[in-house]
Amino acid sequence: MAIEVEANPDYSTGEKPKVRRFRRAAPPTFPDAQTEKVYRRGRLAMACRVVAAQGWGIGCSMQLSSRDPLDPTTIWVHPAGKALAAMKSSDLIQVKISTGEVVENDSEWGYDLNAVAIHRAIYQARPEIGAVIQGNTPHARSFSMQNRPLEMIVQDSCTFYNKFNRLPFSVGQNALDNPQAVSDCLKDGKGFVMENRGILLCGATIECPISYYIRMESLCQIQLLAEAAVKGRGGDLVRVGEQEVQFTFDNSGSEHHAWLMAMPYFARQDKLTGGATVI
Repeated sequence: MAIEVEANPDYSTGEKPKVRRFRRAAPPTFPDAQTEKVYRRGRLAMACRVVAAQGWGIGCSMQLSSRDPLDPTTIWVHPAGKALAAMKSSDLIQVKISTGEVVENDSEWGYDLNAVAIHRAIYQARPEIGAVIQGNTPHARSFSMQNRPLEMIVQDSCTFYNKFNRLPFSVGQNALDNPQAVSDCLKDGKGFVMENRGILLCGATIECPISYYIRMESLCQIQLLAEAAVKGRGGDLVRVGEQEVQFTFDNSGSEHHAWLMAMPYFARQDKLTGGATVI
């Protein structure tokens, strides 16, 4: 019995198959800085809710901030003590990067001076940084107790190849007096592990460090589990080859990729809140 094969209409003998192109998702653009400011404040408030939805943010264990597009010498931070799950744009506090002085605050709350000092040091040293998130989440905190580098043992680790450093406890503690030491630890990286505290990630948009943080918290858990298993059974970790690490980093280590990976988390909050320009 003969089998009939239907011809592909996009393909003819001797020609390469045609590839249908899809529009690549990208961060939104804005007609002016004021419109962008409203949106980015909303996205920072929404990022707080994304963090809370992960089960994090107990007490003052998380700190998020975002640079103001209208006045890049200032940042927006959330008030200390206010529930992240209920954060709104109107709750956010505008702070001068150079001095820590409050520029605008319509809420009754203050902000975490010491935590934000680390953020201010990063914004001051890296003009391209638009947002920072630090936290003392369970696996990040456990990982920070060990003097161990991030191992290239799974694909997601490669995202941070040579871009994840270490912040000594004393440097973080003295960030107000010596901000240069903080930026010296970060260098051109995506973040660092804060010794005996947790982790910090940064990027051009608030979505970028949110994506990085969620991934890094998972990587801390994976490495802790893998090292514990190896210690119990003997042997060693199987690491990704250097060429494969570099290839993966080149193809999935961009800020655009990080922004894209954060979209599902923000989409849920968009649905719940009505969008960044609403909250």
